[in-house]
Amino acid sequence: MESNAPSSGQPELTELGKRIEMLRITKGLSKQHLARFAETSRQQLWRVMTGKSELTLALRSRIAEALDVQPAELDGRGRTTRSMMLLPTLPSREFAAYLSNHAAIAATLSTLPSGSAGRALKRRLLDALEDLALAEGRALDSAFFDVRRRVLAGEL
Repeated sequence: MESNAPSSGQPELTELGKRIEMLRITKGLSKQHLARFAETSRQQLWRVMTGKSELTLALRSRIAEALDVQPAELDGRGRTTRSMMLLPTLPSREFAAYLSNHAAIAATLSTLPSGSAGRALKRRLLDALEDLALAEGRALDSAFFDVRRRVLAGEL
């Protein structure tokens, strides 16, 4: 019997999951941010994306709203708009420069307390930066999410 499962042992994304992931990455959203705006957990979002759980109409609507697309686009019936693929100009050059300077973000985070309280504060700061970037239409690159991963792992 031939298996289509990835060699990493991770469940494979369904077509729906691949579309959600592509839209999420295009928008520059973390999985955590998408789940938060869709009013669900990252675990539930993952179960939907891997076909382990059904996507309810309510959750479909919330995910589409969080991704700023029509619900039909999640089914592959809609068309991704051209505006979704273009990054608008950022009004604040200083904020844009700070967001793209991951060493500066890491330096800021390293000045905050350590331990669980410090890690919670660092996560809130990263959430705030992500919220501001989204409000200004700024996509975040993978290095920003690597900084977040380092905070969650207790490395920063």
